[in-house]
Amino acid sequence: MAGEISKAIGERGEEVAKKIFTEILGYDKIVTGISIECFKGKEHKLGKAKDDRKSHGIDGLVGDVSQLSNRTLDIGYISVKKTEKVGYKKADVAKHIRDLAYGLECFKKSKKLAEFKRNYSNIKDAEIIGILIYFSDLNDLHESLNEYVKDYNIPSDLDFDNIVIIDNKRISFFIDTILKDKLTFGKDNISFVYHNSGLNPAIQNYYGSNMPLYYLFSDIIVTRIKADSEVILKFFYVEEYSDDILRGMIDLAIDYDKLDSIDKVVFTFKDYIKSESQANVQEILIQYQSHFNPEKVEVTGHFPTFKNL
Repeated sequence: MAGEISKAIGERGEEVAKKIFTEILGYDKIVTGISIECFKGKEHKLGKAKDDRKSHGIDGLVGDVSQLSNRTLDIGYISVKKTEKVGYKKADVAKHIRDLAYGLECFKKSKKLAEFKRNYSNIKDAEIIGILIYFSDLNDLHESLNEYVKDYNIPSDLDFDNIVIIDNKRISFFIDTILKDKLTFGKDNISFVYHNSGLNPAIQNYYGSNMPLYYLFSDIIVTRIKADSEVILKFFYVEEYSDDILRGMIDLAIDYDKLDSIDKVVFTFKDYIKSESQANVQEILIQYQSHFNPEKVEVTGHFPTFKNL
């Protein structure tokens, strides 16, 4: 019985990961059910395991040629954990992070990485990002695990620079913004905007169908929307409205000057209360009116409510 429950939880986790990366973030496919050899069996044991570790299971692999760095293949190494409890335990998060870091270490030496890279041509380098999808159906949809692990100190032996955590809050952010617009306007009319990183001087596409994996680290997502005869540049911010964040997003909008005739710019926040912030917004837009017409700018929430109409 316990084995069947564990199997069902695993399948549910893989289903969520697949929907995030294929239906929302625009990747053609996610490779699942992968196992690789463990090269450090003794060091990579977890908890009270008696035997040396023999392998690492990978819940998913995604990848694509980077739009941010020339001739680079971005690879997402995905681990999915679904808790059946309310809240998160710091010990569990620490264990999952360590397990992911160990898996990444062996993946970089594995035959599976070499096989994966052979699917892409004209690649010079590969950047691997560890992605921990850790969620709970029982928690609030917008709950972050940050509050549960704020005192967690990352062990010095783990490479955490290339690990990103996607929790309930981040999954809901993707659903409330990108997926909502794909359902509203049609997925073929939604593109992710690619910025000039300085490492991609040969970039040919300034927007495309899939979101670069490194954008998973960002609290801001930028899309280009074709809506009937209009082209909309849309900025989503994961948190509540802030004057400083709005200014930062406007500065980004000014930098995106090769996106083909933008008719409208929209800035959306998790929660925007028009009666509280409208005066500040109008003052900020006036400061930027030499760059674009304030009449073509809209500031609102992810969802329309009476508070932001």
